[in-house]
Amino acid sequence: MQNDLLRDLRFAVRFLLGSPRFTVPALLALALGIGATSAIFSIVRGVLLEPLPYSEPDRIVSIWETNPGRNVRRGIVAAANFAAWRERARSFEHLGMVGPARLNILLNGEPFEITGQAVSSDVFPALGVQPALGRAFRPEEDLSGTDAVIVISHEFWQTRLGGRPDVIGSTLNANGRTREVIGVTAPAFTIEGQKAAFYITYGWTIEALRTAQGRGTSHGIARLRPGVSLEQAADEMRTFMVQRAQEAPRLNTGRSVALVPIHEMTVETVKPALLVLSGAVALVLLIACVNVANLLLARGAARQRELGVRSALGAGRGRLLRQMLSESLLLALVGGLAGLLVAVAFHRGLLALVVDRIPVPRLDQVALDAQVVAFTMAVALASGLLFGIVPALLASGSTTEALREGGRHGASPRLRRALATLVVAEVALSLVLLSGAGLLVRSFLRLQNVDPGFREEGLLTARVTLPSSRYTESRHSIDFFKNSISRIEGLPGVESAAGITFLPLSGPGSATSFYRLDQPRPADGQLPTTEVRPVTPGFFRTMGIPHGAGRDFTPRDTPDSPLVAIVSESLVRRQLPGENPIGKRLHVSIARAGGIEVDIVGVVGDVKYSALDVDTPAAVYLPHPQWPLSMMTFVVRTRLDPVSLVPGVATAVRALDPELPLADVKTMEEVVDSTVARPRTVSALLAAFALIALVLAGVGVYGVMAYSVSQRTQEIGVRMALGATMGSVLRLVIGQALRLVALGVVLGLAAAALLTRLLEDLLFNTAPLDPLTFAVTALVLTLVAAVASYVPARRGARLAPTEALRTE
Repeated sequence: MQNDLLRDLRFAVRFLLGSPRFTVPALLALALGIGATSAIFSIVRGVLLEPLPYSEPDRIVSIWETNPGRNVRRGIVAAANFAAWRERARSFEHLGMVGPARLNILLNGEPFEITGQAVSSDVFPALGVQPALGRAFRPEEDLSGTDAVIVISHEFWQTRLGGRPDVIGSTLNANGRTREVIGVTAPAFTIEGQKAAFYITYGWTIEALRTAQGRGTSHGIARLRPGVSLEQAADEMRTFMVQRAQEAPRLNTGRSVALVPIHEMTVETVKPALLVLSGAVALVLLIACVNVANLLLARGAARQRELGVRSALGAGRGRLLRQMLSESLLLALVGGLAGLLVAVAFHRGLLALVVDRIPVPRLDQVALDAQVVAFTMAVALASGLLFGIVPALLASGSTTEALREGGRHGASPRLRRALATLVVAEVALSLVLLSGAGLLVRSFLRLQNVDPGFREEGLLTARVTLPSSRYTESRHSIDFFKNSISRIEGLPGVESAAGITFLPLSGPGSATSFYRLDQPRPADGQLPTTEVRPVTPGFFRTMGIPHGAGRDFTPRDTPDSPLVAIVSESLVRRQLPGENPIGKRLHVSIARAGGIEVDIVGVVGDVKYSALDVDTPAAVYLPHPQWPLSMMTFVVRTRLDPVSLVPGVATAVRALDPELPLADVKTMEEVVDSTVARPRTVSALLAAFALIALVLAGVGVYGVMAYSVSQRTQEIGVRMALGATMGSVLRLVIGQALRLVALGVVLGLAAAALLTRLLEDLLFNTAPLDPLTFAVTALVLTLVAAVASYVPARRGARLAPTEALRTE
């Protein structure tokens, strides 16, 4: 038996080496399919499948407020609600809160901003982790108003502090205050996949939480008690929200709560895209297997006489079947090894494509390790069986007929039907992938053409955050930003400069409820919502936002003058239809004694604030001097390259305060581009896989038609001897191919109509059954198949009749 296997392998090696026209295309198809599958698997495994680095992660949940009536799935938790949950909840061992934070750090006299997270002391115990060095926060350091300690990330320790061994107990100058480093996290540690350079306490007291009127900037992290299910905890929390709606109706009417497993919370933004790409590479691999099966069938048909002779000499069907499967498995193993090389290239390309462009959590877990190699070889072996078994069964089962016919009629009817079936399957699978890629590309192009509401070209943006330790009064921040903008406007090449608290398309802003003062106040839970953005005079002109009715803000809009606001056109359409908005008064619910009352003095165009693919929100703009905040993003319009202004803007800021860094320095074009990075990457990858499928389909059609022409050479000679023209022969061969392609297109369209619905969450303003996309992809595939069949058809049609007749 062992000797038979060795003979089979030696024969398989000779067969593959002696048939380069068969072996090379088969190996290329397998290497592409297996390599792409392995590369995507490495990312899916690292991001989606690897367990989170927490103790018993299945017991950890994220807690968010919701507002079903307003379609809010992930709303931040009100501080007062968190205080109430902390006192009443019995479903959790630990209940903490976490939110974004920024610090200005001064190291070696150089200021820079770092981003991190504010956490309560229960967060680390809820996750079941401790810092790798030092300790986490103690309860007495939490909700007591302290802000004197900090836990830093392993990366910050290594890159910014040089990995110094005496880091625990050292101090950092952060926001003008001294903080003691009490801990360093493990290298791969994150909370919900969010990279953070540091972790600090909130610096709030429990009494401040209970009496807070705003919604806060946080959500919950909790560990379920043993024996408590997710649904039981969710029921308890929903009951609390009903109670809170009775206790604080203005804050909580219409609101509920959602408990999300932490693994789902970590990967939910990338999971749909990764699953789509996984399905795409699975289709590519399947198409590659069908392609190789086609080649094997055609090769097997050509070997019918050889197999018949071996059968007549005593080789049983099982022996022939084993011989042909050994050839398939050897081909698959070599294809798997080549696929590993392709996987390395794909892997590097994928990481280069997403790093610094798309926030993919847990990328540090992605690696081409032993598990990926094992997966690759398992896929190779499975592929060898998949594409080898049917051709082997068919070829080994028709040897007697082949020997009886003496090879005069080529392949048996069963083999010809199998070849045709595989061509149809390959076309159908390719059309599914092409249709999905077409939908995503069409969606991306529509998203890219969305008007953000401003002119992004020629704009530089940079954020500055003032530390409260040194800017203790609102007039200090007012004067700083006013003087900074004045200095920036004096730089060469600057046309205008202004500031806004939360830059459009840069992440979450500040939204709240409002109502008209000339009408009855809506019931709790029914108030409309709006974005609220303090800006400096000249912001709309600098951003290129169209100005409608009324006036712009001016230096006369001071803290001592009447409170005013400029509103967006969408707010006017929804709340003041057909009315003159100038002079109308609004109550805006921002945290100052229950809200403020403002007079509308102007109307400006709509702006996309959170994302290009969501509805344009209503917006209320306030003059920064009347609602001063410590954070402001400068926007600078220039006739020059915006990046060339960075040194001058930094100098203007440091002339007023040398300890303030510029953060998030980007052109506005980069900001807008980052909002479409994920759909662009996904559509590009799917388009690349679809192109591979298209090439494989074309090669498959070419191979089958080339074999068909070789088998019909005598028939073609007879037709031409009887007067058939070259055109009629071309029509005969191409027509045969197009009939198969047409059947594949019909089946592919039916399958695509079912499967493209899975893309719905990734599409923007594009229906999953978009008829134009389906028609174009079907036409492209048909044209490629026609070209692929034309080449062998033309070769057959150019044969001289006497030469064609002699071939048999």
